[in-house]
Amino acid sequence: MRAQPFTMEHWGLSLPDVDATPETAHGPLDEQEQRLLAEAHRAVDNARTARWMLGFSLEVVRRRRLYRGVGTRTWEQYLTLEHDGLSTSEADRLQKTWRLAQTVQKELGRPLPDSHLRKLQPYAERTSDQEAARAYTELYWAHQKGGVRLVATQVQQRVKTAVAAAKSVSDPAERSQAVSAAWTAAPEAGMPAQRVSKGEQGGTPGRSADPIDAALQLLNTARQLVETATEDKAARRARSSEEAQRQQDAIRHIGRILSKVKVEANTG
Repeated sequence: MRAQPFTMEHWGLSLPDVDATPETAHGPLDEQEQRLLAEAHRAVDNARTARWMLGFSLEVVRRRRLYRGVGTRTWEQYLTLEHDGLSTSEADRLQKTWRLAQTVQKELGRPLPDSHLRKLQPYAERTSDQEAARAYTELYWAHQKGGVRLVATQVQQRVKTAVAAAKSVSDPAERSQAVSAAWTAAPEAGMPAQRVSKGEQGGTPGRSADPIDAALQLLNTARQLVETATEDKAARRARSSEEAQRQQDAIRHIGRILSKVKVEANTG
């Protein structure tokens, strides 16, 4: 007999006797309403967590050959009978991705959507689950702080750009470093622009993003890339002393130019 699944009894959530109306429910949520909303969100997080836990359980069953039942049942038969015809390819994917999903959940503090997990997996394969979780978490909270929802296509584009940058690198350690550097250098690596609030939409426009801040974000990304590049051992071995001096001079020249830049404010 199968163990009983999770039930609603462990949730502090219940349907109201009477639906709330604009007259009875208005203004900010009170403490009880915030608790109820958190419980509702917990149901979503539980469903996403259960997804990667399914991958973990499938791997346990497969590696321990628990699927054999009375001794003759195959893996495919087990998936058909016990998992409503789950395909072997989907079962393989779940087993392949559960570690990354678990690592992201520990780093982020909440499970990521399955669509994001699919797009992030190639990045993890070329770096590590820990590096992918760190990169995704930074991207997620940057969008949260900017008031912009992170969608799967954005994750996919970042991963695609990062992976392409290291396509010709054969050494695993150097490839991982190149992928991480390309992820950091992506144009959307900085903080997303703040959404304009409803109060700003009427008559008085919100303050536009300062181009100096945008330029500073690019400079910071360039600095990180240069610092990462200086640690590239393979490039260091192939670099002549003349090339190193030329590059050092160029970096110092850029520094001198930037030191002369003057940022002015409106004093009128």
